[in-house]
Amino acid sequence: MGIGLGIFLMVIGAVLAYGITADIAGLNLDAIGMILMVAGVAVVVITIILMMMRRDRTARAAMDDTDVL
Repeated sequence: MGIGLGIFLMVIGAVLAYGITADIAGLNLDAIGMILMVAGVAVVVITIILMMMRRDRTARAAMDDTDVL
């Protein structure tokens, strides 16, 4: 779910930064789009790191299990 959220933020940010040419008083859509794209990349990176940590922990738990029935 985290990777999907990150990709969603990147797409919305790209649309705001590059796709919309309207000017709204008080809002810089280019800056908001860039912020959303950076946030999306950060979410994807953090999700991948957490998935790798979780996978490593479960692999170690399987190796440490020495109980035999």
